[in-house]
Amino acid sequence: MSASAVCAAGKAPVWAQLTADQQTVLRPVRQDWDRLPEFQRQRLLAAAKRYPKMSPAHQQRFSQRLPGWTKLTLEQRNLARKRYAQYASLPKEQQLEILKRWHEEHPEEPSPAP
Repeated sequence: MSASAVCAAGKAPVWAQLTADQQTVLRPVRQDWDRLPEFQRQRLLAAAKRYPKMSPAHQQRFSQRLPGWTKLTLEQRNLARKRYAQYASLPKEQQLEILKRWHEEHPEEPSPAP
């Protein structure tokens, strides 16, 4: 059964059922894929579908951060989504100020995803 057929049935496929393109995008989580919760595999498949339309910088950030993201608990991921939504709703000037402070506190780390 193909990955799209499995997804249409409402069940995320196991690693072996993913297409070659999906496996390429999701390679950073290959070792953990079959142990990830169903809802998390569904979300990652949706992200893999959007991947070709991402900018090269966004694709790189996605690939680098994917392993860490999947290791977070559901509560931690939900908190991160909530904080991002709060950040995104701020005026641009306030976002830039927060980003500037973050860089001052974390000079050795790359920029957080806007």
